[in-house]
Amino acid sequence: MNRRIESRKYLTYVEAREILQRRISESGASVNPVQERAWEFLRLFGQGDPIASRKAIDELVDAGLDEDLAVELVNMCPGDEGFINLILSSKEGLKISEELLNKIKGVLSSVCPKGPST
Repeated sequence: MNRRIESRKYLTYVEAREILQRRISESGASVNPVQERAWEFLRLFGQGDPIASRKAIDELVDAGLDEDLAVELVNMCPGDEGFINLILSSKEGLKISEELLNKIKGVLSSVCPKGPST
């Protein structure tokens, strides 16, 4: 089967888990070794609601973050301000303000299981 990439989109672990779970169901549980390893990882780290996860990404993008950085934050769920700063510092030219940090913490607290991890 020939496949063609029509578009690209950054996915959270939760969204990736939902897609892989659907594909496994549709294929009758026949997966290759790479898919099996991905499934094991996503079963551990892809917990949560994909719709809430995407909403959190959209809120972070509206706050001024790039989508890839927003996805990274939602996947990692940092609760410590220092850890959030470390992730944000990877983006050149991003002005990190107290307002931005508070917005990020608020968004993450709504989607991260048991609150953000430290």
